[in-house]
Amino acid sequence: MIDYEKVLKEFKKYLEKFDSKDEMIAMKISHSYHVANLANILSKRLELTEEEKNVAKTLGLLHDIGRFVQYEKEKFYSDVKTKIDHGALAVDYLFKEKHIKDFEIPEKYYWLIEKSIFNHNKLEIENGLSEKEDFFAKFLRDIDKIDIFRQQGTSVENWVFKEPISKEVTKSFYEHHLVHMTDVANNTDYTVSQIAYLYDIYFKESYELLEETDNLELFLSTIDVEKGMEQEFEKIKKEARTYLKERIEKEC
Repeated sequence: MIDYEKVLKEFKKYLEKFDSKDEMIAMKISHSYHVANLANILSKRLELTEEEKNVAKTLGLLHDIGRFVQYEKEKFYSDVKTKIDHGALAVDYLFKEKHIKDFEIPEKYYWLIEKSIFNHNKLEIENGLSEKEDFFAKFLRDIDKIDIFRQQGTSVENWVFKEPISKEVTKSFYEHHLVHMTDVANNTDYTVSQIAYLYDIYFKESYELLEETDNLELFLSTIDVEKGMEQEFEKIKKEARTYLKERIEKEC
Protein backbone atom coordinates (compact mmCIF):
# COMPACT_ATOMS: atom_id res chain seq x y z
CA MET A 1 0.00 0.00 0.00
CA ILE A 2 1.13 3.58 -0.63
CA ASP A 3 2.25 5.42 2.50
CA TYR A 4 0.65 8.80 1.82
CA GLU A 5 2.50 10.52 4.66
CA LYS A 6 5.81 9.59 3.02
CA VAL A 7 4.55 10.89 -0.32
CA LEU A 8 3.49 14.15 1.33
CA LYS A 9 6.84 14.54 3.07
CA GLU A 10 8.77 14.01 -0.18
CA PHE A 11 6.47 16.39 -2.06
CA LYS A 12 7.21 19.13 0.46
CA LYS A 13 10.92 18.42 -0.02
CA TYR A 14 10.46 18.71 -3.81
CA LEU A 15 8.78 22.11 -3.37
CA GLU A 16 11.86 23.47 -1.61
CA LYS A 17 13.47 23.80 -5.04
CA PHE A 18 11.02 26.55 -5.99
CA ASP A 19 10.33 30.08 -4.78
CA SER A 20 7.09 29.81 -2.82
CA LYS A 21 6.97 33.62 -2.57
CA ASP A 22 6.34 33.80 -6.30
CA GLU A 23 2.54 34.19 -6.66
CA MET A 24 2.35 31.72 -9.53
CA ILE A 25 4.33 29.05 -7.70
CA ALA A 26 2.28 29.63 -4.55
CA MET A 27 -0.89 29.23 -6.60
CA LYS A 28 0.16 25.79 -7.85
CA ILE A 29 1.29 24.68 -4.40
CA SER A 30 -2.13 25.64 -3.04
CA HIS A 31 -3.84 23.88 -5.96
CA SER A 32 -1.91 20.66 -5.33
CA TYR A 33 -2.93 20.56 -1.66
CA HIS A 34 -6.54 21.48 -2.45
CA VAL A 35 -6.81 18.71 -5.05
CA ALA A 36 -5.33 16.18 -2.61
CA ASN A 37 -7.93 17.25 -0.05
CA LEU A 38 -10.72 16.92 -2.61
CA ALA A 39 -9.39 13.45 -3.42
CA ASN A 40 -9.81 12.52 0.22
CA ILE A 41 -13.39 13.82 0.32
CA LEU A 42 -14.50 12.31 -3.00
CA SER A 43 -12.88 8.94 -2.29
CA LYS A 44 -14.96 8.64 0.90
CA ARG A 45 -18.16 9.54 -0.94
CA LEU A 46 -17.41 6.95 -3.60
CA GLU A 47 -16.69 4.45 -0.81
CA LEU A 48 -13.20 3.57 -1.99
CA THR A 49 -11.02 1.17 -0.03
CA GLU A 50 -8.17 2.48 2.12
CA GLU A 51 -5.71 1.38 -0.54
CA GLU A 52 -7.67 3.25 -3.21
CA LYS A 53 -7.95 6.35 -1.00
CA ASN A 54 -4.17 6.52 -0.73
CA VAL A 55 -3.85 6.18 -4.50
CA ALA A 56 -6.42 8.97 -4.95
CA LYS A 57 -4.67 11.36 -2.55
CA THR A 58 -1.31 10.63 -4.14
CA LEU A 59 -2.69 11.44 -7.57
CA GLY A 60 -4.16 14.68 -6.27
CA LEU A 61 -0.88 15.74 -4.74
CA LEU A 62 1.41 14.81 -7.65
CA HIS A 63 -0.77 15.46 -10.72
CA ASP A 64 0.66 18.94 -11.41
CA ILE A 65 4.26 18.26 -10.48
CA GLY A 66 5.20 19.12 -14.06
CA ARG A 67 3.76 22.62 -13.68
CA PHE A 68 6.60 23.74 -11.43
CA VAL A 69 9.29 22.87 -13.97
CA GLN A 70 7.16 24.37 -16.75
CA TYR A 71 6.93 27.68 -14.90
CA GLU A 72 10.62 27.70 -14.03
CA LYS A 73 11.47 27.31 -17.71
CA GLU A 74 8.87 29.58 -19.29
CA LYS A 75 7.48 31.80 -16.49
CA PHE A 76 4.08 30.82 -17.79
CA TYR A 77 1.63 27.95 -17.27
CA SER A 78 -0.20 27.70 -20.58
CA ASP A 79 0.55 24.43 -22.40
CA VAL A 80 -0.46 26.08 -25.67
CA LYS A 81 1.79 29.12 -25.31
CA THR A 82 4.75 27.24 -23.83
CA LYS A 83 4.25 24.23 -26.14
CA ILE A 84 4.81 22.05 -23.08
CA ASP A 85 2.30 19.35 -22.12
CA HIS A 86 2.48 19.54 -18.33
CA GLY A 87 0.85 16.13 -17.90
CA ALA A 88 3.48 14.51 -20.10
CA LEU A 89 6.19 16.56 -18.37
CA ALA A 90 5.05 15.21 -15.00
CA VAL A 91 5.16 11.64 -16.31
CA ASP A 92 8.66 12.19 -17.71
CA TYR A 93 9.88 13.57 -14.37
CA LEU A 94 8.33 10.79 -12.33
CA PHE A 95 8.94 7.79 -14.58
CA LYS A 96 11.55 8.48 -17.26
CA GLU A 97 13.76 10.29 -14.75
CA LYS A 98 12.66 7.77 -12.08
CA HIS A 99 11.81 10.32 -9.39
CA ILE A 100 8.78 8.21 -8.54
CA LYS A 101 11.23 6.23 -6.40
CA ASP A 102 11.75 9.34 -4.24
CA PHE A 103 8.20 8.91 -2.97
CA GLU A 104 8.69 5.26 -1.93
CA ILE A 105 5.64 4.18 -3.91
CA PRO A 106 5.42 0.42 -4.61
CA GLU A 107 5.99 -0.42 -8.27
CA LYS A 108 2.60 -2.11 -8.63
CA TYR A 109 1.03 1.37 -8.65
CA TYR A 110 3.35 2.91 -11.23
CA TRP A 111 1.30 2.22 -14.35
CA LEU A 112 -1.92 3.40 -12.71
CA ILE A 113 -0.32 6.64 -11.54
CA GLU A 114 1.38 7.23 -14.88
CA LYS A 115 -1.81 6.76 -16.89
CA SER A 116 -3.91 8.91 -14.56
CA ILE A 117 -1.48 11.84 -14.51
CA PHE A 118 -0.77 11.63 -18.23
CA ASN A 119 -4.50 11.82 -19.02
CA HIS A 120 -5.52 14.45 -16.48
CA ASN A 121 -5.02 17.45 -18.81
CA LYS A 122 -5.93 15.94 -22.18
CA LEU A 123 -9.03 16.91 -24.16
CA GLU A 124 -10.14 13.28 -23.90
CA ILE A 125 -8.99 10.22 -21.97
CA GLU A 126 -7.05 7.85 -24.19
CA ASN A 127 -8.58 4.57 -25.30
CA GLY A 128 -7.40 1.17 -24.15
CA LEU A 129 -7.22 1.77 -20.40
CA SER A 130 -8.21 -0.92 -17.92
CA GLU A 131 -11.33 -0.37 -15.81
CA LYS A 132 -9.27 0.78 -12.83
CA GLU A 133 -7.06 3.05 -14.93
CA ASP A 134 -10.11 4.61 -16.53
CA PHE A 135 -11.75 5.13 -13.13
CA PHE A 136 -8.77 6.93 -11.61
CA ALA A 137 -8.19 8.99 -14.76
CA LYS A 138 -11.80 10.21 -14.46
CA PHE A 139 -11.45 10.67 -10.70
CA LEU A 140 -8.35 12.84 -11.09
CA ARG A 141 -9.85 14.92 -13.89
CA ASP A 142 -12.90 15.59 -11.69
CA ILE A 143 -11.09 16.78 -8.59
CA ASP A 144 -8.62 18.79 -10.67
CA LYS A 145 -11.42 20.68 -12.41
CA ILE A 146 -13.37 21.27 -9.20
CA ASP A 147 -10.38 23.12 -7.81
CA ILE A 148 -9.44 24.81 -11.08
CA PHE A 149 -12.60 26.90 -10.70
CA ARG A 150 -11.38 28.00 -7.26
CA GLN A 151 -7.88 28.58 -8.58
CA GLN A 152 -9.11 30.68 -11.50
CA GLY A 153 -11.32 32.70 -9.17
CA THR A 154 -8.41 33.54 -6.88
CA SER A 155 -5.57 33.76 -9.40
CA VAL A 156 -3.67 36.84 -10.56
CA GLU A 157 -5.07 36.40 -14.07
CA ASN A 158 -7.63 38.87 -15.39
CA TRP A 159 -10.64 36.96 -16.74
CA VAL A 160 -12.62 39.03 -19.23
CA PHE A 161 -15.79 38.84 -21.29
CA LYS A 162 -15.46 41.65 -23.79
CA GLU A 163 -15.41 40.36 -27.37
CA PRO A 164 -18.09 38.29 -29.12
CA ILE A 165 -17.60 34.56 -28.64
CA SER A 166 -16.31 32.88 -31.78
CA LYS A 167 -18.57 30.48 -33.67
CA GLU A 168 -16.70 27.26 -32.84
CA VAL A 169 -16.40 28.08 -29.14
CA THR A 170 -20.11 28.97 -28.98
CA LYS A 171 -20.97 25.65 -30.63
CA SER A 172 -18.80 23.64 -28.22
CA PHE A 173 -20.12 25.44 -25.16
CA TYR A 174 -23.82 25.10 -25.91
CA GLU A 175 -23.38 21.49 -27.03
CA HIS A 176 -21.75 20.86 -23.65
CA HIS A 177 -18.27 19.96 -24.87
CA LEU A 178 -14.82 20.99 -23.80
CA VAL A 179 -13.42 23.77 -25.96
CA HIS A 180 -10.46 22.85 -28.13
CA MET A 181 -7.69 25.40 -27.63
CA THR A 182 -7.15 25.70 -31.38
CA ASP A 183 -10.66 27.21 -31.57
CA VAL A 184 -9.89 29.95 -29.05
CA ALA A 185 -9.63 33.22 -30.97
CA ASN A 186 -9.79 35.88 -28.24
CA ASN A 187 -9.80 36.49 -24.49
CA THR A 188 -13.54 35.92 -24.17
CA ASP A 189 -13.17 32.54 -25.88
CA TYR A 190 -10.49 31.62 -23.37
CA THR A 191 -12.71 32.57 -20.44
CA VAL A 192 -15.59 30.52 -21.88
CA SER A 193 -13.23 27.58 -22.41
CA GLN A 194 -12.52 27.60 -18.67
CA ILE A 195 -16.23 27.64 -17.78
CA ALA A 196 -16.71 24.70 -20.15
CA TYR A 197 -14.55 22.54 -17.86
CA LEU A 198 -17.90 21.98 -16.17
CA TYR A 199 -18.83 19.58 -18.98
CA ASP A 200 -15.89 17.27 -18.36
CA ILE A 201 -16.85 15.96 -14.93
CA TYR A 202 -17.83 12.30 -14.63
CA PHE A 203 -19.26 11.49 -11.21
CA LYS A 204 -22.50 12.81 -9.77
CA GLU A 205 -20.71 13.11 -6.42
CA SER A 206 -18.16 15.38 -8.10
CA TYR A 207 -20.91 17.73 -9.30
CA GLU A 208 -22.35 17.75 -5.79
CA LEU A 209 -18.92 18.62 -4.42
CA LEU A 210 -18.51 21.39 -6.99
CA GLU A 211 -21.79 22.92 -5.90
CA GLU A 212 -20.90 22.62 -2.21
CA THR A 213 -17.54 24.34 -2.66
CA ASP A 214 -19.18 27.21 -4.63
CA ASN A 215 -16.02 27.27 -6.75
CA LEU A 216 -17.89 27.74 -10.02
CA GLU A 217 -19.77 30.73 -8.65
CA LEU A 218 -16.51 32.16 -7.30
CA PHE A 219 -14.95 32.00 -10.75
CA LEU A 220 -18.01 33.47 -12.47
CA SER A 221 -18.04 36.35 -10.00
CA THR A 222 -14.48 37.40 -10.89
CA ILE A 223 -15.02 37.74 -14.66
CA ASP A 224 -14.80 41.32 -15.90
CA VAL A 225 -17.77 41.83 -18.26
CA GLU A 226 -17.51 44.63 -20.82
CA LYS A 227 -20.46 47.01 -21.19
CA GLY A 228 -22.78 45.66 -23.87
CA MET A 229 -21.77 42.05 -23.22
CA GLU A 230 -23.88 41.58 -20.07
CA GLN A 231 -26.76 39.78 -21.81
CA GLU A 232 -24.49 37.25 -23.49
CA PHE A 233 -22.64 36.62 -20.24
CA GLU A 234 -25.94 36.03 -18.42
CA LYS A 235 -26.82 33.40 -21.04
CA ILE A 236 -23.47 31.68 -20.44
CA LYS A 237 -24.00 31.69 -16.68
CA LYS A 238 -27.55 30.38 -17.01
CA GLU A 239 -26.39 27.53 -19.25
CA ALA A 240 -23.63 26.56 -16.80
CA ARG A 241 -25.85 26.73 -13.73
CA THR A 242 -28.66 24.78 -15.40
CA TYR A 243 -26.25 22.09 -16.52
CA LEU A 244 -24.79 21.76 -13.02
CA LYS A 245 -28.25 21.49 -11.45
CA GLU A 246 -29.38 18.88 -13.97
CA ARG A 247 -26.29 16.72 -13.46
CA ILE A 248 -26.84 16.74 -9.68
CA GLU A 249 -30.53 15.89 -10.00
CA LYS A 250 -29.99 13.23 -12.67
CA GLU A 251 -30.45 9.67 -11.45
CA CYS A 252 -27.31 7.55 -11.50
